[in-house]
Amino acid sequence: MLSYIKIIITLTFLMAFGHSLLVPMEVEDKCLTENNTTRMDLYAKIDQAKTEGHFENIEMKYMCYVHCAAAELEILDANEQLDIEVFKTMEHLMEENAAVIEECHRVISLVEDKCAYAFQMLVCYIKSYRRVDYISIAPGKQ
Repeated sequence: MLSYIKIIITLTFLMAFGHSLLVPMEVEDKCLTENNTTRMDLYAKIDQAKTEGHFENIEMKYMCYVHCAAAELEILDANEQLDIEVFKTMEHLMEENAAVIEECHRVISLVEDKCAYAFQMLVCYIKSYRRVDYISIAPGKQ
């Protein structure tokens, strides 16, 4: 579960939100330092929010990490919300996952705090993301 969360976070806020689903280490380090937290604590809080389905027990520093990463990755619009078109293009989202991110945004766009918005978008996306398993067609594989 922790590696799934790590991939999604890297995804996500590499999603903060560059240009691939992995958050560059320098961005991750910068945002962790700015928000006085660690990777392990961050992953645990994201997992907690995903499991509990609410955000009351999540400290703002974890939410602000997500916003920081998204800002560094230049995937936020002028209103400090996820630029869905940029994100869809950057991540080459399948139609199903494009619909997921659009629905998350529709529901969460009314959240006024930029950090809470970013964190809730991440958790919504993680909870609703449709995973695709690829069949190996490498030579010699059956």
